[in-house]
Amino acid sequence: MTRPYLMLLLALFLFSCERGSDRGDDLLKFYGDALENIGYSISKTADGYIIAGQYMEIIRESTPSGTRISSSSKKIGVIKTDFDGNVIGEPVILGDNLAGSGTKIITLADGSALALGSVTSTTTQQDIHYVKIAADGSVDIAKTYSRKGNQTATDIVKTDEGFLVLGTTDLKRGGSEESGNAAGKKDIFLLRLNNNLDTLAPIPAVGFIGNDFGAAIKPDLAGGYIVIGTTDRSEVSGQSGNNLIIVRVNTDGSTTEPKIIGGLNNETASDFEVLSDGYLIVGSTGTAETDKKGHIWKIPVNIQSEPEIDERIVLSDDSPFAINAMCRYKSSSYLLAGRIGTGLSSRMLIFCVDAFGVPVEGRQKIAGGSGTQEAYDVICDENDNIITVGKNSYENNSMITFLKFRF
Repeated sequence: MTRPYLMLLLALFLFSCERGSDRGDDLLKFYGDALENIGYSISKTADGYIIAGQYMEIIRESTPSGTRISSSSKKIGVIKTDFDGNVIGEPVILGDNLAGSGTKIITLADGSALALGSVTSTTTQQDIHYVKIAADGSVDIAKTYSRKGNQTATDIVKTDEGFLVLGTTDLKRGGSEESGNAAGKKDIFLLRLNNNLDTLAPIPAVGFIGNDFGAAIKPDLAGGYIVIGTTDRSEVSGQSGNNLIIVRVNTDGSTTEPKIIGGLNNETASDFEVLSDGYLIVGSTGTAETDKKGHIWKIPVNIQSEPEIDERIVLSDDSPFAINAMCRYKSSSYLLAGRIGTGLSSRMLIFCVDAFGVPVEGRQKIAGGSGTQEAYDVICDENDNIITVGKNSYENNSMITFLKFRF
């Protein structure tokens, strides 16, 4: 056994043994082979969970001194598990033999799932890839959206006509194509699909002069959809770094004028929830890993109004931390997930806040051992189980991490 695998096994041992305040019935699972395996999204199914992320396809060869990796490629990977995190069947590798990474997965009413990701063609161009996976784990429909420039995908939502994909494009606006940024930078991109994953009428990209990134999309209160993301304002006089951007999307896919939110430098949006009276957005402030802090904003239904909440989230541990995802929890609380600490001391962080963004005492979990851990998605169920997916890294290897627990 070569040294990288010994180090990885050591990392997994330390991770699973260092429980701290964890409950004894926590479920902790790891998936993947060597190198960079990362879980970015998880969704509940009728018989367990389905995970999408980056999965390494590894080819090994025998040598006189043992086996070695002869080639490897990053792929869109989908893993199906039971409710205890045990793998059902083999991982599904997607992307038409192209390198890529999965970013989002949702389950549908008929028991199937839709996986979303980005692939890189042989010309280094990035394209959006989306796949419908049947309830038995087989691939039903797989398609790639390709056009001039680079398009990447971050989120997807079910619509009456099919699906709406949220992503980013760097295609120049004003040319022969319909979308892109006038400055040649990145814009928020929306892709309409029908139920057969055929593309519908294109939607012009939206954004400001700097780079714009869409983080999440959800159904809006009175129809249509809401997109939140981040816009780079460093080219605007008197500004530096990022602020938040919020965009309303009509039922036909057309967008309204985007609104910039926030007054701090270097704000980044991660996720949000639609409330009965507005929008609760979470993200982080700070440019470097060492000065990241979680932040929360409450925006009224009239997005042109001033934020009702614009506060840094204060934890008892003053270490740097970042938030990657949120979901509703019980009747009026929210789960936030990400990481706390930096470098080899970073750990998975999951905690609960109330409707005002204040952490709830006794509902915080820090999980991890030696190496680097981070949670990228979080969900909960009707029994108040909390399920997170992310990564556990040690040296040059990382595995998809599944953690299920209750406070």
